[in-house]
Amino acid sequence: MKNLLFLLLLALFAGIAFFVNHERHRTGERAISRHIFSHPAPSAKKVEKMTVADIRSTAYLEKYIADIVNHGSAQHLGFKYGDMPAHMADEKAAPKIAAYVVTLSGRKPTHPEWVRQGRLLYISNCGGCHGEDGKGIHGTFPDLTRDP
Repeated sequence: MKNLLFLLLLALFAGIAFFVNHERHRTGERAISRHIFSHPAPSAKKVEKMTVADIRSTAYLEKYIADIVNHGSAQHLGFKYGDMPAHMADEKAAPKIAAYVVTLSGRKPTHPEWVRQGRLLYISNCGGCHGEDGKGIHGTFPDLTRDP
């Protein structure tokens, strides 16, 4: 009797897990989208339509990087040490780090005056995992120099 109850509970759990994951994959939702949009949305009146150009802009990338530094990453990209935890640097340092990180992929930051300080903050907070050049360490941590 106990074995039957255990098997039924296990089957129920597996069914729920399958449904949740199947629905996410069916709709094409990606892990990166879950991370970006997992924070509380602004009121409907303030939401603006975003274009692909907006999303590919340096300003958006800087905001995204600062958000990762502040809130961590839950993208499950398969790196050896897992996802990046939140609060890897001070919240005020995150935009400066982001200004420097975008230069690693050849972009011009929206606040070039932050790059010098951002480099120092990056090296002391991020360089241990991503490398001073941002290329990651032997596939263990993500390469930040690639075009996102």
